[in-house]
Amino acid sequence: MMEKDEYWFWLGNIPGVGSRTALRLVNAFGGNICALFEAEEKRVDACHIVNKAQLQSIIYSRNRDRIQHDYEQIKSKGIQCISIENSFYPDTLKYLYDPPVILYILGSLPKADEWMIALIGARQCSSYGRQVSRMLARGMAAAGLTVVSGMARGSDSAAHWGALQEGGRTFAVLGCGVDICYPRENMDLYTEISRNGGIISELPPGTRPEGYQFPRRNRIIAALARGIVVTEAKQKSGTLITVEHGLNLGKEIFAVPGRIDDALSEGCNQLIKAGAKLVMQPSDILDEFGILAREYKKK
Repeated sequence: MMEKDEYWFWLGNIPGVGSRTALRLVNAFGGNICALFEAEEKRVDACHIVNKAQLQSIIYSRNRDRIQHDYEQIKSKGIQCISIENSFYPDTLKYLYDPPVILYILGSLPKADEWMIALIGARQCSSYGRQVSRMLARGMAAAGLTVVSGMARGSDSAAHWGALQEGGRTFAVLGCGVDICYPRENMDLYTEISRNGGIISELPPGTRPEGYQFPRRNRIIAALARGIVVTEAKQKSGTLITVEHGLNLGKEIFAVPGRIDDALSEGCNQLIKAGAKLVMQPSDILDEFGILAREYKKK
Protein backbone atom coordinates (compact mmCIF):
# COMPACT_ATOMS: atom_id res chain seq x y z
CA MET A 1 0.00 0.00 0.00
CA MET A 2 1.37 3.41 -0.92
CA GLU A 3 1.65 6.34 1.49
CA LYS A 4 -0.22 9.53 0.63
CA ASP A 5 3.03 11.38 -0.15
CA GLU A 6 3.83 8.68 -2.70
CA TYR A 7 0.51 9.27 -4.47
CA TRP A 8 1.39 12.98 -4.77
CA PHE A 9 4.86 12.04 -5.97
CA TRP A 10 3.19 9.95 -8.68
CA LEU A 11 0.88 12.80 -9.70
CA GLY A 12 3.73 15.28 -9.96
CA ASN A 13 5.72 13.02 -12.27
CA ILE A 14 3.25 11.80 -14.87
CA PRO A 15 4.91 12.42 -18.28
CA GLY A 16 3.03 14.97 -20.38
CA VAL A 17 0.72 16.09 -17.56
CA GLY A 18 1.49 19.57 -16.25
CA SER A 19 0.87 20.83 -12.73
CA ARG A 20 -2.33 22.74 -13.55
CA THR A 21 -3.86 19.75 -15.34
CA ALA A 22 -2.80 17.42 -12.52
CA LEU A 23 -4.45 19.61 -9.88
CA ARG A 24 -7.63 19.93 -11.94
CA LEU A 25 -7.80 16.14 -12.01
CA VAL A 26 -7.50 15.90 -8.22
CA ASN A 27 -10.25 18.51 -7.83
CA ALA A 28 -12.46 16.50 -10.19
CA PHE A 29 -12.17 13.63 -7.69
CA GLY A 30 -13.10 15.82 -4.74
CA GLY A 31 -9.48 16.30 -3.70
CA ASN A 32 -9.07 12.55 -3.18
CA ILE A 33 -5.79 11.67 -4.89
CA CYS A 34 -6.10 8.00 -3.92
CA ALA A 35 -9.42 7.83 -5.74
CA LEU A 36 -7.80 9.37 -8.82
CA PHE A 37 -5.04 6.76 -8.73
CA GLU A 38 -7.56 3.88 -8.47
CA ALA A 39 -10.12 5.27 -10.94
CA GLU A 40 -10.91 3.33 -14.09
CA GLU A 41 -9.70 4.75 -17.39
CA LYS A 42 -13.21 5.66 -18.57
CA ARG A 43 -13.88 7.52 -15.29
CA VAL A 44 -10.77 9.69 -15.74
CA ASP A 45 -11.63 10.26 -19.40
CA ALA A 46 -15.15 11.37 -18.42
CA CYS A 47 -13.67 14.36 -16.56
CA HIS A 48 -12.82 15.88 -19.99
CA ILE A 49 -9.57 17.33 -18.60
CA VAL A 50 -6.90 15.28 -20.40
CA ASN A 51 -6.41 14.24 -24.01
CA LYS A 52 -5.91 10.64 -25.15
CA ALA A 53 -2.10 10.75 -24.89
CA GLN A 54 -2.25 12.17 -21.37
CA LEU A 55 -4.85 9.59 -20.37
CA GLN A 56 -2.61 6.75 -21.52
CA SER A 57 0.31 8.31 -19.68
CA ILE A 58 -1.74 8.40 -16.47
CA ILE A 59 -2.74 4.74 -16.79
CA TYR A 60 0.77 3.56 -17.71
CA SER A 61 2.35 5.46 -14.81
CA ARG A 62 0.32 3.56 -12.18
CA ASN A 63 3.09 1.19 -11.21
CA ARG A 64 3.23 1.01 -7.41
CA ASP A 65 6.58 -0.78 -7.23
CA ARG A 66 8.25 1.75 -9.52
CA ILE A 67 6.69 4.73 -7.72
CA GLN A 68 7.76 3.48 -4.29
CA HIS A 69 11.25 2.62 -5.52
CA ASP A 70 11.79 6.05 -7.11
CA TYR A 71 10.39 7.83 -4.06
CA GLU A 72 12.70 5.95 -1.68
CA GLN A 73 15.68 6.59 -3.94
CA ILE A 74 15.08 10.34 -3.70
CA LYS A 75 14.66 10.25 0.08
CA SER A 76 17.86 8.22 0.43
CA LYS A 77 19.75 11.18 -1.10
CA GLY A 78 18.51 13.48 1.67
CA ILE A 79 16.03 15.20 -0.65
CA GLN A 80 12.61 16.17 0.70
CA CYS A 81 9.46 15.84 -1.43
CA ILE A 82 6.87 18.37 -0.32
CA SER A 83 3.43 18.10 -1.92
CA ILE A 84 1.04 21.01 -2.34
CA GLU A 85 -1.17 19.61 0.43
CA ASN A 86 1.74 19.37 2.89
CA SER A 87 1.52 21.90 5.75
CA PHE A 88 5.13 22.96 5.05
CA TYR A 89 4.41 23.85 1.41
CA PRO A 90 4.82 27.65 1.04
CA ASP A 91 1.38 29.28 0.91
CA THR A 92 2.56 31.98 -1.49
CA LEU A 93 3.12 29.38 -4.23
CA LYS A 94 -0.55 28.40 -4.12
CA TYR A 95 -1.45 31.77 -5.67
CA LEU A 96 0.33 30.83 -8.89
CA TYR A 97 -1.72 29.99 -11.98
CA ASP A 98 0.08 26.64 -12.08
CA PRO A 99 1.60 25.92 -8.65
CA PRO A 100 4.08 23.04 -8.46
CA VAL A 101 2.46 19.77 -7.38
CA ILE A 102 5.72 18.74 -5.73
CA LEU A 103 8.71 20.72 -4.46
CA TYR A 104 12.05 18.99 -4.09
CA ILE A 105 14.21 20.43 -1.33
CA LEU A 106 17.87 19.97 -0.44
CA GLY A 107 18.41 21.67 2.90
CA SER A 108 15.44 23.39 4.52
CA LEU A 109 12.22 25.03 3.40
CA PRO A 110 11.44 28.70 4.01
CA LYS A 111 9.62 29.19 7.30
CA ALA A 112 6.01 30.35 7.16
CA ASP A 113 6.91 33.77 8.62
CA GLU A 114 10.20 34.19 6.76
CA TRP A 115 10.61 37.47 4.88
CA MET A 116 12.21 36.78 1.53
CA ILE A 117 13.55 39.26 -1.00
CA ALA A 118 14.47 38.22 -4.53
CA LEU A 119 17.76 39.68 -5.75
CA ILE A 120 18.23 38.99 -9.44
CA GLY A 121 20.19 40.32 -12.38
CA ALA A 122 22.23 39.59 -15.46
CA ARG A 123 24.33 36.46 -15.85
CA GLN A 124 26.94 38.42 -17.80
CA CYS A 125 26.89 41.21 -15.26
CA SER A 126 29.52 43.91 -14.88
CA SER A 127 31.84 44.12 -11.87
CA TYR A 128 29.60 46.97 -10.70
CA GLY A 129 26.49 44.78 -10.92
CA ARG A 130 28.23 42.01 -8.98
CA GLN A 131 29.35 44.46 -6.30
CA VAL A 132 25.87 46.00 -5.93
CA SER A 133 24.17 42.59 -5.74
CA ARG A 134 26.49 41.49 -2.96
CA MET A 135 26.12 44.78 -1.07
CA LEU A 136 22.31 44.72 -1.20
CA ALA A 137 22.19 41.06 -0.18
CA ARG A 138 24.39 41.78 2.81
CA GLY A 139 22.07 44.60 3.79
CA MET A 140 19.02 42.33 3.54
CA ALA A 141 20.71 39.61 5.60
CA ALA A 142 21.88 42.13 8.22
CA ALA A 143 18.26 43.23 8.65
CA GLY A 144 17.12 39.61 9.13
CA LEU A 145 15.65 39.07 5.68
CA THR A 146 16.28 36.03 3.51
CA VAL A 147 17.62 36.31 -0.03
CA VAL A 148 16.14 34.15 -2.79
CA SER A 149 17.64 33.94 -6.27
CA GLY A 150 18.42 31.46 -9.04
CA MET A 151 22.11 30.59 -8.41
CA ALA A 152 22.97 31.59 -11.98
CA ARG A 153 26.33 33.03 -12.90
CA GLY A 154 26.83 36.73 -12.23
CA SER A 155 24.33 38.72 -10.20
CA ASP A 156 22.46 35.76 -8.70
CA SER A 157 25.63 34.14 -7.37
CA ALA A 158 26.85 37.46 -5.95
CA ALA A 159 23.55 37.91 -4.12
CA HIS A 160 23.72 34.45 -2.55
CA TRP A 161 27.32 35.01 -1.46
CA GLY A 162 26.45 38.40 0.00
CA ALA A 163 23.74 36.90 2.22
CA LEU A 164 26.05 34.09 3.31
CA GLN A 165 28.87 36.52 4.03
CA GLU A 166 26.59 38.32 6.49
CA GLY A 167 25.59 35.03 8.16
CA GLY A 168 22.09 35.12 6.63
CA ARG A 169 19.84 32.54 5.06
CA THR A 170 19.44 32.20 1.32
CA PHE A 171 17.49 29.98 -1.08
CA ALA A 172 18.23 29.02 -4.66
CA VAL A 173 15.47 27.96 -7.07
CA LEU A 174 16.94 25.83 -9.85
CA GLY A 175 15.92 25.10 -13.42
CA CYS A 176 17.17 21.53 -13.01
CA GLY A 177 17.04 18.83 -10.33
CA VAL A 178 18.21 19.79 -6.84
CA ASP A 179 20.89 17.11 -7.02
CA ILE A 180 22.57 18.89 -9.95
CA CYS A 181 24.81 21.89 -9.38
CA TYR A 182 24.41 24.26 -12.31
CA PRO A 183 26.64 25.95 -13.25
CA ARG A 184 29.31 23.48 -12.13
CA GLU A 185 31.67 26.19 -10.88
CA ASN A 186 29.12 27.05 -8.19
CA MET A 187 29.69 23.84 -6.22
CA ASP A 188 31.00 25.67 -3.14
CA LEU A 189 28.05 28.07 -3.28
CA TYR A 190 25.60 25.19 -3.82
CA THR A 191 26.94 23.46 -0.71
CA GLU A 192 26.78 26.58 1.44
CA ILE A 193 23.21 27.41 0.35
CA SER A 194 22.03 23.89 1.23
CA ARG A 195 23.53 24.37 4.72
CA ASN A 196 22.22 27.90 5.28
CA GLY A 197 18.83 27.82 3.60
CA GLY A 198 17.92 25.46 0.82
CA ILE A 199 17.99 24.39 -2.81
CA ILE A 200 14.50 24.24 -4.36
CA SER A 201 13.13 22.83 -7.62
CA GLU A 202 9.84 21.55 -8.99
CA LEU A 203 11.79 19.30 -11.36
CA PRO A 204 12.57 15.71 -10.32
CA PRO A 205 16.12 14.92 -9.20
CA GLY A 206 18.32 13.99 -12.12
CA THR A 207 16.65 16.50 -14.47
CA ARG A 208 19.36 18.17 -16.54
CA PRO A 209 19.31 21.96 -17.09
CA GLU A 210 17.50 22.97 -20.29
CA GLY A 211 16.88 26.54 -21.47
CA TYR A 212 13.08 26.32 -21.49
CA GLN A 213 12.99 25.29 -17.82
CA PHE A 214 14.49 28.50 -16.45
CA PRO A 215 11.66 30.93 -17.32
CA ARG A 216 9.24 28.61 -15.50
CA ARG A 217 11.39 28.44 -12.37
CA ASN A 218 11.32 32.27 -12.28
CA ARG A 219 7.65 32.21 -11.28
CA ILE A 220 8.64 30.33 -8.12
CA ILE A 221 11.27 32.94 -7.23
CA ALA A 222 8.68 35.69 -7.72
CA ALA A 223 6.05 33.91 -5.63
CA LEU A 224 8.36 33.23 -2.68
CA ALA A 225 9.56 36.83 -2.41
CA ARG A 226 7.87 39.85 -0.79
CA GLY A 227 9.72 42.08 -3.24
CA ILE A 228 11.94 41.72 -6.32
CA VAL A 229 15.15 43.71 -6.76
CA VAL A 230 16.82 43.90 -10.17
CA THR A 231 20.46 44.99 -10.13
CA GLU A 232 21.31 44.78 -13.84
CA ALA A 233 19.31 43.64 -16.85
CA LYS A 234 19.21 44.17 -20.58
CA GLN A 235 16.00 45.41 -22.12
CA LYS A 236 15.08 41.87 -23.13
CA SER A 237 16.26 39.35 -20.57
CA GLY A 238 15.14 36.40 -18.51
CA THR A 239 15.44 38.57 -15.42
CA LEU A 240 12.45 40.61 -16.57
CA ILE A 241 10.36 37.44 -16.80
CA THR A 242 10.67 37.19 -13.01
CA VAL A 243 9.54 40.81 -12.75
CA GLU A 244 6.51 40.08 -14.94
CA HIS A 245 5.53 37.18 -12.68
CA GLY A 246 6.04 39.44 -9.67
CA LEU A 247 3.79 42.15 -11.09
CA ASN A 248 1.05 39.58 -11.74
CA LEU A 249 1.33 38.50 -8.10
CA GLY A 250 1.26 42.05 -6.74
CA LYS A 251 4.89 42.09 -5.56
CA GLU A 252 6.91 45.24 -4.92
CA ILE A 253 9.46 45.87 -7.69
CA PHE A 254 12.81 47.61 -7.15
CA ALA A 255 15.61 48.43 -9.58
CA VAL A 256 19.15 49.77 -9.40
CA PRO A 257 19.73 52.64 -11.85
CA GLY A 258 22.60 52.61 -14.32
CA ARG A 259 24.19 54.63 -17.09
CA ILE A 260 21.83 55.51 -19.91
CA ASP A 261 24.35 54.28 -22.51
CA ASP A 262 24.91 50.89 -20.82
CA ALA A 263 23.00 47.95 -22.32
CA LEU A 264 23.10 46.15 -18.96
CA SER A 265 21.19 49.03 -17.37
CA GLU A 266 18.47 49.39 -20.00
CA GLY A 267 16.13 46.98 -18.26
CA CYS A 268 16.54 48.57 -14.83
CA ASN A 269 16.18 52.12 -16.13
CA GLN A 270 13.02 51.17 -17.98
CA LEU A 271 11.60 49.55 -14.84
CA ILE A 272 12.24 52.73 -12.85
CA LYS A 273 10.64 54.78 -15.61
CA ALA A 274 7.59 52.50 -15.40
CA GLY A 275 7.26 52.93 -11.63
CA ALA A 276 9.71 50.55 -9.93
CA LYS A 277 11.31 51.99 -6.81
CA LEU A 278 14.85 53.25 -7.38
CA VAL A 279 17.43 51.50 -5.17
CA MET A 280 20.79 52.95 -4.15
CA GLN A 281 21.26 51.25 -0.78
CA PRO A 282 19.63 48.52 1.34
CA SER A 283 17.50 51.01 3.29
CA ASP A 284 15.66 51.93 0.07
CA ILE A 285 14.24 48.41 0.09
CA LEU A 286 13.80 48.04 3.83
CA ASP A 287 12.00 51.37 4.21
CA GLU A 288 9.33 50.19 1.76
CA PHE A 289 8.46 47.37 4.17
CA GLY A 290 8.91 49.39 7.36
CA ILE A 291 12.00 47.44 8.40
CA LEU A 292 14.80 49.17 10.27
CA ALA A 293 18.17 48.83 8.58
CA ARG A 294 20.92 47.56 10.87
CA GLU A 295 24.46 48.81 10.54
CA TYR A 296 26.96 46.30 9.21
CA LYS A 297 30.68 46.47 8.67
CA LYS A 298 31.86 46.87 5.11
CA LYS A 299 34.07 44.00 4.03
